[in-house]
Amino acid sequence: MLRARTPLGWLQLTHSKSRFIVASAGVGFAVLLVFMQLGFMNMLFDSTTVIHQQFKTDLVIMSADAEGIVPDSGSFSRRRLIQAAGVPGVADWAEVYIGTLNWTKPSDGTLGAVVVFGVPTDVRVFANSALDAQMPLLRTSGTMLIDEGSRGDYRAFFARIAAGEQPQVKLAGETVTAIGTFNFGSSFGTEAYGVVSRETFLQLDRSRHPGVINMGLVTVTPGVDLASMADAVSKAIGATEVKVWTMPDFMEVTRDFLRVNSPIATIFTFGVLVGLFVGAVIVVQILTSDVQDHLGEYATFKAMGFKNRYLLGIVYEQSAILTVFGFLPALLLSILLYRLVGAAVAMDMNMTWSRVGWVFALTVGMCLAAGTIAVRRIYSADPAEVF
Repeated sequence: MLRARTPLGWLQLTHSKSRFIVASAGVGFAVLLVFMQLGFMNMLFDSTTVIHQQFKTDLVIMSADAEGIVPDSGSFSRRRLIQAAGVPGVADWAEVYIGTLNWTKPSDGTLGAVVVFGVPTDVRVFANSALDAQMPLLRTSGTMLIDEGSRGDYRAFFARIAAGEQPQVKLAGETVTAIGTFNFGSSFGTEAYGVVSRETFLQLDRSRHPGVINMGLVTVTPGVDLASMADAVSKAIGATEVKVWTMPDFMEVTRDFLRVNSPIATIFTFGVLVGLFVGAVIVVQILTSDVQDHLGEYATFKAMGFKNRYLLGIVYEQSAILTVFGFLPALLLSILLYRLVGAAVAMDMNMTWSRVGWVFALTVGMCLAAGTIAVRRIYSADPAEVF
């Protein structure tokens, strides 16, 4: 229908260039705000599963109270993992100790916290082949691998390691030698990660009993259904204090826990709603002002016999134009900001096609809702009163 008539919506919008630019900028600001809120929220959710992706395992055994791998992984008896190892179809297994230990930052000598993983050095634990290749080096007591994604200015420290030096750091009051690096990537709640052997970990955390672990990794025979194996292992353990998941399921559990129990999701969702509200108010003001300025023309259309539906189509045409001219620049600017923010915090902040689709749909809905509100003045316009 729009192609069969004069593009009145476009002509009315562009008649006042300044008003058109302000309206498009208002929509763009709202879209930018929504993109950034969703970007921050999803970066937070993704950061909670960064560590999950580092482990090479089919099944994971955790305390029933665990909220994730860090910082609240919980603990349970190593005996439960040994029970799991006896289930037919289990090919390999490994225990992991996890603790948050104080350390003296090599950058400035101040105190900080590092999440340390104590792992066996004779079983492949990590999916990263470069990290796995360094595991035999940790058999020397008092040695440590440090994450290059640690927050802070550690360039000089990492350069020394890359040059073949083995600088020492204070960890949990003990002197530990940094013999290599890896890259997990940063997260919101963790400043730095370190990997040591289980023997070194127990030396550093002397309050930890060797029979109490934080995570069990189970590798199953190739071709075995993982969901069925998770059920079989859970039944073999027969203890309510632990749970068995496939790693993808555990990652989703961690995200869901954050969505439901953390106020962060509510805060970012509220930010999205505020952005849409601000954009809707701007569009309503622009379209209402435009309708008022052309009320005489609209009344003439009504006197000529045009239905309200036709007049609504003109305002909806304006809404669609504002959607496009506001959305596209905001999308490009959001992609740029995603990269800048991601580089600044050393975390991935990625734009996804699904997010683009959802935000575009929200923008269309916002503009159409604003157009519906603005057009009510036309419905009540009486040609006889206007003239």
